[in-house]
Formats: sequence, structure tokens, C-alpha cells
Amino acid sequence: MLWKKHIVTLLSLSLLSSAALAAGPLASEQVVVAPPCLIKNMSGNYKVLSSQRELALIAVDHAGIEQLIEAKHPHQASPCGAFMDVTDAWRSFSAAHPVTAKNANQFLAQYLAPTKSLATESVIYSIRYQNQVKQAFNLLNPQMMWDNLTTLTNFNDRYADSDNGVKAANWLKSQVETMAKEFHRDDVTVYTVATGSRYMQPSVVAKFGNSSEPAVLIGGHMDTLSGTFSKKPGADDDGSGTVTVLETARTILSSGMNFKRPIYFVWYAAEEEGLVGSSYVVADFKKKNIPVHAVMQLDMTGYAYKNQPDIWLIKDYVNKDLTSYLEQLVNTYVKQPVKYTQCGYACSDHASWTQGGFASAMPSESSYENMNHSIHSSQDTMEKLSLSHMTDFVKLGVAFTVELAEPTA
Repeated sequence: MLWKKHIVTLLSLSLLSSAALAAGPLASEQVVVAPPCLIKNMSGNYKVLSSQRELALIAVDHAGIEQLIEAKHPHQASPCGAFMDVTDAWRSFSAAHPVTAKNANQFLAQYLAPTKSLATESVIYSIRYQNQVKQAFNLLNPQMMWDNLTTLTNFNDRYADSDNGVKAANWLKSQVETMAKEFHRDDVTVYTVATGSRYMQPSVVAKFGNSSEPAVLIGGHMDTLSGTFSKKPGADDDGSGTVTVLETARTILSSGMNFKRPIYFVWYAAEEEGLVGSSYVVADFKKKNIPVHAVMQLDMTGYAYKNQPDIWLIKDYVNKDLTSYLEQLVNTYVKQPVKYTQCGYACSDHASWTQGGFASAMPSESSYENMNHSIHSSQDTMEKLSLSHMTDFVKLGVAFTVELAEPTA
């Protein structure tokens, strides 16, 4: 297969012929979907399998993955986003289909635009449970969240294929199990979803309630990049989101409320490696035929640019109606300014849900232009974070959960 060693444009990608295709990637290769604006920053080897409109399907080696990670949003002048690792899906597809340009195009097409919605009900988002939400706010414990972040960041380098990555997952799982016992909840199930055969770290899933109604889900990713050259505590990315989800879960559990809909809290593995963990979680939900009403992703909630309290909402690769509802929730309950920004293709795990046909949305700590440029480095530490900003995101998480899950008692 022809190896490309030069910077490409979308036009040159689109001119790839079927002659450049062979029998599929070698075992050491990974296959990803990425926008050309990300690929152009690569200087190493990669193979183009397909290109259509705004995305390309390429095969890369491990060094290429590292370059894609390095090229992600902290260094981009404008939102380009990240990439989605589709290695396992491509291997299954190519095992069943000849690797031709036509078939590669067919495979890539499913990632070009959100899959048709899987919703089976008409959705009207409204504010209905203000008393219950405000009662839950009285249970917030910001200091506990800060203490949990201290513990989490001590798992330096929570890389998805590392011992610390696994330890962090086990710690999160034990935290929720302890909460369930503390608050005498017998309707809590905590389990893990394996991240394929390439990563040791599993995703952690906690289900509250036994209803079969379409679920409400909040998630964040627990992993960091590999600390090959320096320790990466990942306080903001995404330690802040991880403990925001955890404090939201603790608040909901301690409230004693029961809900019409089940609630899922998810801590994803291997987000930094191309949304691998969330892709397996979405696949697991589909395999089990678990309906989902709404998804919110919390990826980086602690950095307040110049101490500005604004809540930013991502407006690309999300569900427009659900995102507008987040604005309603912020205005009603958090009472901070709401602004909009973009983050590009596959910038976090909400993209796996969007691609899978589920309604997802993502609030953010800052605009793209004023993001925390210490992420992905040893400088991503707690000293740069605002506990009050993180607490605002817990309030949003609690409001999102209570309003959409619909308390019954």
C-alpha cells in the first residue's frame, strides 16, 4: 500500500485511487477517522484508505498516533478537533469485505454525519422540577470534590494501557460502590466495559435505578496521555470532569430521590487515544438495547480564563435541541453567562454518542480560543483550576439529571 510522507490537502486525499488499497492494515497499524486539518500536521508515515468531504480514513503506526495526539486542539489556531480510532471496527469490516476504494468509502460514510437518531419518542425539553433541583444543591460538597481530584491526580499518567490507568478505574468503581452502601441504595449497579484488546484500562459505568425507560447519562474521561517524558497529572484534562461527574453522582445518590428514568454515570477509558473507550461503551449499550434519552459530556470543567465564570456550550457535533436545553438549565439554576464555542471533529466522547445516533451535548469551561494550554503536559495541575467553576458544572450536572430523569419521590 502506498505510504504518504508529505503534507496532504483534502483535494489530494480525495484523489486517492483504488490502486492504493491493499489487504488492510498490518497488526501494528491503527486506523482512524480524522479531519485533513489534523492530518496536515503529521510528518510521519500514514496510508490513506478513503477521503470524503471533511474527513479521511487513514492507517497509521504508533508514531503516527502520537503525532495526531500532539496535533490536537492545544496547538491549533482554530477548531479542528481530534480523531476517532476505528481500528477494531475497520478490522471487522475488512475481514468481511474486500478492501476496495468503494468499500473503504462505504465504511467512512458512517462517520461523515451523525447517524439517524435512534429516539423512539418525541422530545420536549422543559424546566419542571425546580424544588427538587434546589434541594439537591444543598447536598453539594465542593471540598470533597477537590479532595477526590487530589487523589485522582496522584494516579500520575492514567494512560489507558498503564497500571495507573487501571488503578484509577478501580478507584472510581470503588468510590461509587462505597457511596451506594453509605446511602443505603440497593438500586445501584457498577460495572466495567473492556476497551478492546489494546488497552488495559476499562470504562466504568454506574447505573442508578431499575427502570427500563430511556436513560439519562453523564460522562467524562479518566485517562491521560502517556507520561513517557514527564508526569501528566491531568488535573483539568480530564480530572476535573471526572470528579465533577463523581460529585454529581454522589449528590444524586445522597438525595434519596427516585426517578422515572434510569441514570448512568460513565467514566471513559482511552479518550485521548481516539475516543476508544466511549466507542466500546456505546457499542455495549446498543448490544444490550439500552435506550438513551440524553447524554452530557464533561471534559474539562475547572479552568476559568481570567476567572471568568462563563459556561461555554459546544455547538458542533452535538444535538442542537439538547444544547439549547443546557442553556436553559444554566440560566435557571447556575445563573452564569452562557456563551457558545466550537471544538471540531471528535473532540471528546460526546462524539461517540452523536455518531451512534444518540442526543448528546457538551458544556465547556472556556472558549476554544482561551482554553487551558497546560493540558497534555506536566503543568496540568490543580493550582490552575477554580473550585467554584467546577462547582457550577456540578450544579449543571445535577439539574440535567434531575430534570431529565424526572423524580418520582
